[in-house]
Amino acid sequence: MTAVVGTDKETDVKRILVVEDERIIAINICSTLKQYGYNATYVSDANDAIEHIETEHFDLVLMDIMLNGPMDGIEIATIIKKTKEIPVIYLTAYSDEATINRAKATEPFGYLIKPFNSRDLYISVEMAIYKSQVQKHIRNVESRLAENQKWETIALVASGISHEVNNPLTSILNLADLIAAEAKKLGNPSLGEKASKIAEESDRIAKIIKNLVSYSQSTSSQWNYSNLGTILNDTRSFLHQYFLKEGIQCEIEVGDVPLAYCQPQKIKQVLLNLIQDARVRVNTREDTIGRKIAVSLQQAEEDGTNHILIQIKDNGAEDLMKGISQMNSLEVTKSIIAEHKGKMYRDENSSSWFFTLPIVKPL
Repeated sequence: MTAVVGTDKETDVKRILVVEDERIIAINICSTLKQYGYNATYVSDANDAIEHIETEHFDLVLMDIMLNGPMDGIEIATIIKKTKEIPVIYLTAYSDEATINRAKATEPFGYLIKPFNSRDLYISVEMAIYKSQVQKHIRNVESRLAENQKWETIALVASGISHEVNNPLTSILNLADLIAAEAKKLGNPSLGEKASKIAEESDRIAKIIKNLVSYSQSTSSQWNYSNLGTILNDTRSFLHQYFLKEGIQCEIEVGDVPLAYCQPQKIKQVLLNLIQDARVRVNTREDTIGRKIAVSLQQAEEDGTNHILIQIKDNGAEDLMKGISQMNSLEVTKSIIAEHKGKMYRDENSSSWFFTLPIVKPL
């Protein structure tokens, strides 16, 4: 049996599934949740519970442990834990040690002993949903930081091994040339095509290594006048394989801008972090068509001072990580911009990052 209490009038209304085989208790719980602004659905058996969880979105499950049928609430919660990231609060009239130990294995977000009052229910629900959201944010941030660290490691490794890679690569190219010459002498076009393919793939590897080495060259402590268009193109080349794999277009528009006085390697890190943030936002789109990041550089004037304005615009879906996006990486980015006497801000209306860099040496 399934029933719904409340309607989703707003997109931020939290949806709660109540799994309870006592109909009167289930209706009372749903009515209480409605009074606190939630949308609640209740089911009375394991099969209905599993079907709802597999086909619909819920922010929380209130699970009665003792259910009629072949499965109890703890078994259902075990299935949820394996397939979904949905917090579970147990409802039970039993609080024996054996039951509690079984329930602990599913890592529930709460445990309400019947009978409970509406205030206890509300507090437990609010805390469980909040804790679940925080844990998801932390996992997403850790994933982003790990990916950034992975790229930085790749760049450093590429710089270190480039000599070892380029030496055998040069030998392969020389051998391919010799094979091609021999194939021409023997009149063997098939062999010549294979030699040509070897040379083509070797050139591709050489370009990848060159891009990585170029990106990883350490100039972080050096201030000089730099071409931001070149730095931006280097960053896009470094991310090209990711954009290609994920179907993202990254367009660059460089106006007539002068050189910027900066630390090039640190500005590369700023661009990497912000474009990576845009990439994550674009990847929140459910469709794979029309994913786009647009980066523009232009000269602007503010308070009588000229500077270079960089905009990184994405067409991603609504950002669920608003306010904590990139966390540590974003703090590093802000500190670099501040060190360069620039400004940085986010415009949600245009879904864009903006930052400025001075044209002349900062005082």
